[in-house]
Parts: sequence; structure tokens; C-alpha cells
Amino acid sequence: MAKKKNKEKQYKLEYYLAKIVGKIAQILPLNVAIFLGKLIGDLFFYVIKIRKNRALLNLKESFGDEKSDKELKKILRNNYRHFGVMLIEFARFPLMNRELLLKKITIVNQDICDEAFAQDSGVIFLSAHFGNWEVLGAFLSAFGRPMLALFREQKNKSIDKIIKEYREHVGMIPLKVRGDAARGILRALHQKALTIIVMDQDAGRHGLFIDFFGRPASTNKGPAIISLRTGVPVYFSFCARTSKSNFNLHMERFPDLENLQADEEGIKQFLVTYNNVLEKYIRMYPEQWFWMHRRWKTQEKK
Repeated sequence: MAKKKNKEKQYKLEYYLAKIVGKIAQILPLNVAIFLGKLIGDLFFYVIKIRKNRALLNLKESFGDEKSDKELKKILRNNYRHFGVMLIEFARFPLMNRELLLKKITIVNQDICDEAFAQDSGVIFLSAHFGNWEVLGAFLSAFGRPMLALFREQKNKSIDKIIKEYREHVGMIPLKVRGDAARGILRALHQKALTIIVMDQDAGRHGLFIDFFGRPASTNKGPAIISLRTGVPVYFSFCARTSKSNFNLHMERFPDLENLQADEEGIKQFLVTYNNVLEKYIRMYPEQWFWMHRRWKTQEKK
């Protein structure tokens, strides 16, 4: 009983902190708010140190032979700052509109982006916890077509409600991962909606082990199965920070998708391609991926 009450107090504290940070972020000028985000990142890097050891270990195992310890620690510090700024950017979503989004984002592959939005069908955009995936979702929602975004429900229901409201404000239609998410995606694709799927987290024993930075990582099969069975167009989409609160949108067409079958080999090749493309962008912007996550948590049985 005491444990439950302590958890309730923790959730209330988290909720009020989120509301306060949100109000401050919305009141401050953008440059000052961005500076505040960097300070939050430094606070977590130097003082609170949540998952710092895990993140540093992930970096060392991924880049240990390519970068010095000094370089890795610099990447990690900038990584914490990046996510501190991202927190502030998300808190400012109630101020966001289409005009502001278009000013923030430079489209690197304009022809591919135009092609994706011109599709007379549903479209799957594959992304990751990289750059600012929330800004990516807001951008994809800014063109008037229904846009579903898969998300994991937060344990703190009050925080979950705030996140949902912010996403809905910029046009996203949140769809919970738990429950009948696959049916929701299929229904949306049938109605020619856009769907963004962030699929770079550990998939546990239900995933398929695919090489990622030289190590087998359990990878979610669901998006591959849905894509190969429906035949809808698939595009890789990553929103990488370039300076302060500006971004480059990188979009690529999934290569040779029509040559993959909805069988075990086709699903595996789909996931290999996804991991390879994601790794390419992480190597370009190593400070912008979620190194705190236990991506290699599930170990392959020998």
C-alpha cells in the first residue's frame, strides 16, 4: 500500500514538473528556451546521470575501435544536450503551426519527399529515436493527410495525456503500440493515411536478431510484415538537427521493396535494410540517437 502511495506521489510530482517546464518553455524566447534545454541536458549528464553508464557502454561497443574515449564522452555530452533541447522543443508544441515547421526544416531529398506525398495510397514512414522524431511527425502531419504515429503508453497516465494532447495539436493521430495496433495501421493504410513507425527499440524474444553496429539486435518484425503483405510504399525518414532548433529532413525510398516476399527471408532482408540505413544516419549524427536505450538487451540464444 505504501509503495502504491509513493508511486502516486512520484507521478504527481512528474506531472507538475512537466506542466511547469512546459509553461516556462512556451513563455521564454526560443534562443533562451534552447539554452535551458542544454542546461537540462548537462544536469542529466553531470549530476543525475540517468543511464549514463549504459549510454557510454553502447557507444564504446559501437565505436570503440574508431573513436577515442575523449571523443565518445564528447558525443555523449552532446547527446544529453540534444535530448534536453528536444524536451523543450516538444514542450513548445502548443505554439507550433505549419508555417513555423516549414521554416525549421530543410528537405534534403525534395524529389523523394514529393513522391511520397503524391502516392495515391497509404504510406509507411520508417524512423527511429533519432534527431527529433516528434518534429518529424509534426512535419508529416502538416500537409493535410491523416497521419498516425505509433507510441508506447507512459506508465504515468497524466504525463501520457499531456504527450497525447501535444501530438494531436500538431495533427498527429496517436496509436498505442499495445492493443490491436496492427489492425489500426492496416485500417489507416486502407484509408490512404500516412503512418510513421519508430522501430529501433529492443523487440525482446518476439523480434528477429539482425546485425546493428556489428552486434545482433532483436528487431521488430511487425512493420516488415505489414509492409510486405500490403504492398504500400515505404520511405525512410529522419529529422536531423543542424543548428539550435533547425533540421534537415532526410527521406529515402525503401530500395527494391517490390522484390521482397512476405516470407521469412523477405522479412529478414527488410529488417537488415532498415538497420543498415539507420546505422548510416547514426554514423553521420552520432550525438542524435537514443544511446541510453538498452538496444542490445535481449541476447540471441546460442
